[in-house]
Amino acid sequence: MTDTYRHLVIGRGIMGAAAAMHLAADSDSVAVLGPTEAMATADHAVPKASHHDQGRNAHSLDEDPVWAELGATSVARYRELEQSTGIRFFEEIGYVRIHHDADYVTRSADHAEQFTGDRPQVMSGTEANERFHFFHFEPTETVGYQSPDAGRINPRDYVAAMSAKASQLGAEVIDDHAVEMSVRGDGVAVQTAGGKSIKAERVLVATGAYATFDQLLPILVPLHVRGRTIVMVPVDDATLAELHGMPSVGCHPGGDRVRTYWHPPVKYPDGRTYLKIGGGPEGPQRIATLNGLNEWLNSEGDPAMADAYREELHRMMPSLDLSDTITAACVTSETHSLRPYAQAVHDGKIVVLTGGNGHGAKAADALGEIGASLMLDKPWPGHTTPAQFALPTAAR
Repeated sequence: MTDTYRHLVIGRGIMGAAAAMHLAADSDSVAVLGPTEAMATADHAVPKASHHDQGRNAHSLDEDPVWAELGATSVARYRELEQSTGIRFFEEIGYVRIHHDADYVTRSADHAEQFTGDRPQVMSGTEANERFHFFHFEPTETVGYQSPDAGRINPRDYVAAMSAKASQLGAEVIDDHAVEMSVRGDGVAVQTAGGKSIKAERVLVATGAYATFDQLLPILVPLHVRGRTIVMVPVDDATLAELHGMPSVGCHPGGDRVRTYWHPPVKYPDGRTYLKIGGGPEGPQRIATLNGLNEWLNSEGDPAMADAYREELHRMMPSLDLSDTITAACVTSETHSLRPYAQAVHDGKIVVLTGGNGHGAKAADALGEIGASLMLDKPWPGHTTPAQFALPTAAR
């Protein structure tokens, strides 16, 4: 028996859940296919995802106006989504951008103001030390601080909220994953790991890093899949109180220091509270195979990068106890343009939506709207253009 839909989304992560939500708002006969979280060490069959975490930065303080607009558009919709689903995922705790280049921070503040109407504060490292007592900034650094419409999202809960909204709007959520896809004259046929046969007029593929490995797509998606390492620092109640008011952070210090992002303490599913640091793009781990991707996501990351992140923690938060830290792995999917791919291929039967470039979580709602617009032949939303999201000519 074959289940038939007008529109099928493959991938129920950050972008896929958003696309399903927007499709269901404007069309009937919508389904989204993707597994629930499965991160067991022995489980190599079920796709993993970087949204299986408790924190991602959310802001529009970006030097690239495309990412600034995508972020601002998405953040502006967070509260409405929370209210309509009853699932909280956004903490408006603010976002700090630290950079060795003052012009970079100024341009980023310009873009945030353009798309939100509010201008982030721009201050020197010395001024920032007075504002944020728990950090140590270098006097030569410039610090941007976006207070409203910025902070942290819980990506697990964000996906849950978007999936719930899609379901409210009539979409069917299928807890399975695709293993085969073929384009036919009358649509697209999909086989799942659970033995389902699915047919759809159009399919949107939002499988993140797997888009370049799982062989579902009839084209090669040129993604640079890079392994990332994160360090988790357990935080006790006393330290948690000391860090009250800590914003999310992005740090680009220059020189021989690594680029990092930080999240203030938050409780994880194991019941403990952790402060998290990760970073890029300096990470050396480039992943070239499907098995390599799954193995990396089940690893503890790169010890050398973990040491570099601990060094940054000690530099910027010297009083933080680093005697008991945990390391883990995640990945980023980087495109040639450092912007996402969003394009219809195969006469419009398939839409490719992938390539978060380390920014995709905060911008998921806007990216999902773009993907849905391509599926529905609607006008391109916002001020961005299709050319900014296009696949390289050789890949089409």
